[in-house]
Amino acid sequence: SLIIFYEDIPLLVSVIYKLLVAGLITGVGFLPRSVRGFLKAFLSFFAISFLFGGVMYALEITFNPQNILYMNGTVYFDMSITYLVGSVLLIYGAFMVVNFLLTKHAVKNKIYEVKITFRNTEITLRGFGDTGNNLKYGVSARPVIIGELSALAPLFSFEELKVLKSGMYENIPDTLVGKLHLVPCQTISGDSFLPAVIPEKVEIKSGNKKTNSLKFCLALSNKKLSDGEYNVILHNSIIDAQWEESKPYGKHN
Repeated sequence: SLIIFYEDIPLLVSVIYKLLVAGLITGVGFLPRSVRGFLKAFLSFFAISFLFGGVMYALEITFNPQNILYMNGTVYFDMSITYLVGSVLLIYGAFMVVNFLLTKHAVKNKIYEVKITFRNTEITLRGFGDTGNNLKYGVSARPVIIGELSALAPLFSFEELKVLKSGMYENIPDTLVGKLHLVPCQTISGDSFLPAVIPEKVEIKSGNKKTNSLKFCLALSNKKLSDGEYNVILHNSIIDAQWEESKPYGKHN
């Protein structure tokens, strides 16, 4: 905003400072963890900025508004604080509604039926195909799927669930010795570990097709993964899975 106080900034200086500011905004706003992620967010930020600039130019040549000022490649609005706050709330509300509708539609199209077999016990749940989940475990780089512990409770005994919920893994029952693993993962708050087991079988069904060719590691989460739409987050390797014709599993647990 302080740029408005400069009478004339050379084009080269303007381009350099905008690139630096855009990089700072992208880094702080999206916290990308890779160069590719940063460039994707950075270019998306510029694409939206160009779109905004085009809309503002169209408004100027169409309506010739008197409360819009352009200075050093930046647009400023002369408006009351009440109008500004009201406009921001209205636009934010519209974005929230659109985002809610698009997210619901996207989730609905990525829901799979997941049948997990562990120690000869089967359970069928709903899985979300998360293309952003590339978590792998061990030297074999086994793909990791994440399930809500509450939904997976039928696979474990009362004593096992008590330990898994408490996080006191040094006191695991003999029934889980050699079967319980700790999967390192990264979250927004930092590095952590998720308890996990290796199911004997995981079948994933989508419509009238299914796959059981993928060998997964099942990580257990004490937190809810959704508002009831799904209780398993699948690995992005399902994209390259081999699918075959199948019959419905039946009711969900």
